[in-house]
Amino acid sequence: MDLVSTGFVLKKIIGMLLMPIPITLVLILLGGWWLKRSPTKARLSLLSAFLILGLSSWHPVADRLIRPHEDYYPIFDITQSVDAVVVLGSASHSAPPDTPAIMSLGSSALFRLEEGLRILRANPDAILIVTGYAGFSSAVPHAELLKQSAIELGVDPLRIFDFPTAQDTEQEAYLTASLLKNKKFALVTEASHLKRAMTFFERAGMHPIAAPAMHTGAYYTDWRLDSRATYKTERAIYEYLGRCWQWLKGLVL
Repeated sequence: MDLVSTGFVLKKIIGMLLMPIPITLVLILLGGWWLKRSPTKARLSLLSAFLILGLSSWHPVADRLIRPHEDYYPIFDITQSVDAVVVLGSASHSAPPDTPAIMSLGSSALFRLEEGLRILRANPDAILIVTGYAGFSSAVPHAELLKQSAIELGVDPLRIFDFPTAQDTEQEAYLTASLLKNKKFALVTEASHLKRAMTFFERAGMHPIAAPAMHTGAYYTDWRLDSRATYKTERAIYEYLGRCWQWLKGLVL
């Protein structure tokens, strides 16, 4: 795996620590620490921990948080012609050795790839661009897994261009710019991530057409507490943090 920059690792660590579960654990630890020293602080800390964990795992709250990130763009109109389809990298998961590449893709990556191939099938002269580095737990770049998965699903290898060193969305935009400038292309990523991704590509001098994949927010929410709601809350917080980072860098007003 390529060496990962200190700034990139620091950004990931900060993002992880600001998620509901780590914050809950910290508050529980503080509550235990304060239990005899300051009972009032201990009670407040433990109550805050339960509230944060409970609300972040409750679908009505999670859906209200994630839907604003997913409602920026409509589903891609398949009648639009494009010169290229860009599928941005996502998480992979460990699969047994010698299994098809597609079995190593996480759910978000599968949604992204399927949407990308849906658009590609409607544009037989278009190229497919896939991105993503190997991450911290894989020896195979995510872009390579996407490329092999597309080949397994019938895409001509000569139509596929992969960028296996891109660590984040900003790098994905600048690394692919040489192929995409002055081209009409669909930008495929998870719906909640698309607004931030569009900003990076537009600031790199390109004109992408939004192609959202994998909507997680429900319009008719249920009232259960479960890990699926926690995932939606984490995605919403991650995108809020990402937009704040773009604002600090002067990429958005």
